[in-house]
Amino acid sequence: MVTLNNVKVDKGSGTPVNPVVYDYYTRKCSGKKRPAAMGAVMHKICSIIFAMLRDNKPFEIITPEEHCQQFAAEHPDKILQAA
Repeated sequence: MVTLNNVKVDKGSGTPVNPVVYDYYTRKCSGKKRPAAMGAVMHKICSIIFAMLRDNKPFEIITPEEHCQQFAAEHPDKILQAA
């Protein structure tokens, strides 16, 4: 049920409820069948939930690009090692 609520598009505005998960779902649908893509979304949501519980942080909708920028700002030493 959580997966369907995160993938659906709002009827009034036509925008996805969770744009990050919706984008992930549409990318998975391009290469997989719909049930397999929904399974991938379920796994991603479970990973997000367990990370929230582990880190004791609230849920924030951020794009992967924003996440990379935040990580680079918090861990500049790890970015230099990867380059």
